[in-house]
Amino acid sequence: MREVYRGSKAALNTFMRSFSARHSGGSRAMVLMAPGWVRTDLGGPDARLSIEDSVPSLVNVLMGVEGKAGLQYLDYLGRTVPW
Repeated sequence: MREVYRGSKAALNTFMRSFSARHSGGSRAMVLMAPGWVRTDLGGPDARLSIEDSVPSLVNVLMGVEGKAGLQYLDYLGRTVPW
């Protein structure tokens, strides 16, 4: 039911993989993040996380990868998400 949304996420992942390959010699940390199932208009009222739960965790994960070169796909707890 959310083909356009899913397609946009797949396109973003593909773009970032290509971008990171082109800039593989750099020192920049690049991160794609899965915020979890969050209670928003898209996530709905039954979602497990509130925005107040998800966002601070995302910030902590981002701060934790500072200075680590390369592309990572992580969730809001810092766990690697399989491609």
